Amino acid sequence: MTSLKHLLEGKRFGLVLSAGYFGFYGHAGFVDGLLGNGLVPAAWAGSSAGGMVAAFAAAGLSPPDMKALILSQRREHFWDPDWLGIAVDSVRKGHRPSGLLKGARFRALLERHLPAKRFEDTLAPLVLVATSLTTQQALTLTAGDLASAIHATCAYPGLFQAVKRDGHLLWDGGIVDKAPAVALLDAHVAPLDALVIHYLPSKGGSRDPGGPFAYASGMSSGFAAVRREHFKLQLEVLKHRSVPTYVVTSHLPAVSPRSMEAGRDAMAAGAESITRALSRPPQPWEGGD
Repeated sequence: MTSLKHLLEGKRFGLVLSAGYFGFYGHAGFVDGLLGNGLVPAAWAGSSAGGMVAAFAAAGLSPPDMKALILSQRREHFWDPDWLGIAVDSVRKGHRPSGLLKGARFRALLERHLPAKRFEDTLAPLVLVATSLTTQQALTLTAGDLASAIHATCAYPGLFQAVKRDGHLLWDGGIVDKAPAVALLDAHVAPLDALVIHYLPSKGGSRDPGGPFAYASGMSSGFAAVRREHFKLQLEVLKHRSVPTYVVTSHLPAVSPRSMEAGRDAMAAGAESITRALSRPPQPWEGGD
């Protein structure tokens, strides 16, 4: 049977990088492996961690430089708890209690390292998705300031405060649209022959929640179920539209703000996933979280 690499060679394909808590590492390894095989996406899309990596790649940051940048980051580079602002807005009914971190350090990091400052300046078309708390809808971002868009799509609920942008209050894109494949097509940013999706399953939620964190665990499991069902529907839509879609799933080592040293292993796992996938015929999506 025909390998995935052979199916993609000479095709204009879009690459979609899914949301995944601290999945930056795995996505960076995946992109490095893909481009290392001579396969360059004609367009990029992503939510949350996938959105950040897609944006840096579309803006022209090379895979080696992206990997070095991500591996060089430490918790203190983005950790800026906003205790005073949270306390003030708890009284004033402002939005800052929506997350622990102000996000100023993260935004500054993006602005410092992005090769392009606006969507219009990227080397390839780019689509990011955020969740609008203002309209209660997924919001597709394709124009304007790039750093604020990445900040918004990465604003993980409870960790980062919601981001103000263009009249919207925005949270993580992965809340609603874990892997924005249909959003990429609907944005009409480029003619595409196929889609490749790097899918990172959600962590945890495999057992019934219990104990003092039962509510948080239950909510996490519920959101994972919603994202999974939404993605299944997207695959059906893409099938109906006759768009060849290839999903590559990576099971990465867990990485968090307190275990960023595991990022190197996650990066290697992402690279291994695409190397293995390209060498064999396309596999059906596993249907995991």
